[in-house]
Amino acid sequence: MRRGRLLAALLVAGPLLFSCGMQGEFGFKKFGDDTYRRIDGRAEFPASEEVEWAFLFKKNYGDCLIGIIYQKKELVWVDVRTDSATISESKKSMPAVYGTIKGLAPGDYRLIITDVRDDNRIIAVKEFSIYQDEEEDDDGRPIVTP
Repeated sequence: MRRGRLLAALLVAGPLLFSCGMQGEFGFKKFGDDTYRRIDGRAEFPASEEVEWAFLFKKNYGDCLIGIIYQKKELVWVDVRTDSATISESKKSMPAVYGTIKGLAPGDYRLIITDVRDDNRIIAVKEFSIYQDEEEDDDGRPIVTP
């Protein structure tokens, strides 16, 4: 009887215990770069530049709907942009989702990748900062505007 309960518990909890969930990593490509590069820690980008990003999944998880959320840090995290993408099992290469960071005001942000089919479970989060470019005069000194 005791062995039966243990077996039943393993059948129910087993997939949860051994499931790692979806995994991957972010890469970023600035103007002039040929490839996406991994950035450890908080990434920083100037407000005037457009930065392409990619999230490469570590393996093919089949056909999935992926949620993409941009949030800005105010008093709390606020959604500023949402999108979705589909990854497909039919692709021979590792699945990835792509996007562009552009037109954001200076501040602290995070990019969240979610699994829509699993109640928007968070797959990955990457924090980044957008900073205002300093204008320079002809001598290379920053221009201060009141």
